[in-house]
Amino acid sequence: MHIFERHITALRSQALEVLAANQARAADQSLSLADRQVATFDAEEARAVLGILDSVKPNLRPNDARRIAARIRALLEWEG
Repeated sequence: MHIFERHITALRSQALEVLAANQARAADQSLSLADRQVATFDAEEARAVLGILDSVKPNLRPNDARRIAARIRALLEWEG
């Protein structure tokens, strides 16, 4: 496995952990409604990141890489 693929695999594992943690928090009735809503939003963002990572291929063309980078930037800007 190439270094690039290892990085993508590691990022995907991290995103899955974030998704699972936020899904658990969203379902935790001991948390306030606001905290559960934040967790739901964070889980949706983790799903979006997974979608991006799933579309990444090791032999990306420059246009594909730019499009993926734009999607990631859009997610980050939405958060800020």
